[in-house]
Amino acid sequence: MLARSAAVLDGHAVDEGLAGALATHGVVWTWQNLALPVFVTISAGQACTGAGIEVEHLFSDRLMAALYPLLARPPEPVNDRMALLACAEDEQHSLPVYALATGCWVESRVLGARTLRSALAGAVRTPAPAAVFVWSQQAVTGDPAALSALPCSCPPYRLVLGGPGWWGEPPRGAVRVASLEEAMARVAAATG
Repeated sequence: MLARSAAVLDGHAVDEGLAGALATHGVVWTWQNLALPVFVTISAGQACTGAGIEVEHLFSDRLMAALYPLLARPPEPVNDRMALLACAEDEQHSLPVYALATGCWVESRVLGARTLRSALAGAVRTPAPAAVFVWSQQAVTGDPAALSALPCSCPPYRLVLGGPGWWGEPPRGAVRVASLEEAMARVAAATG
């Protein structure tokens, strides 16, 4: 239903479907069982026809609108030190970062899409995060060597890499995650 609604640019129907799923099943279930399959369907249509970027943009916009109100600070965060969530430099696909921020009950700061390495380094120095999560959707943004220059902090933070774009050897001590649930578990463990 969501994929069909997005295909005809029916934002209202997409809003209703996402709101109902988030209220009933929560962020993780909605992400894994609705959002990702809809993106797969949209991508398959784009691969067949070469068109449909407007469908992807509408669905992305409505999903962001549904997630954004959930970004409020948790009433009782489970962590003493916060998590820093960002996209790799030049990475525009930021929805997974927002899904992580809304799915975890940890204090976090979202830097969003296209986070410059210098900005990420500055953010690591400022609040001394317990975890730094960086998302890469595409191989062009997924060179893990770019993260080797991130500054150390005391106490140290856990570097977590998410997304299919990462290639090559991750920086020493960094971990890769393959799902939203795994990212939530790694970030929560680092911040706990």
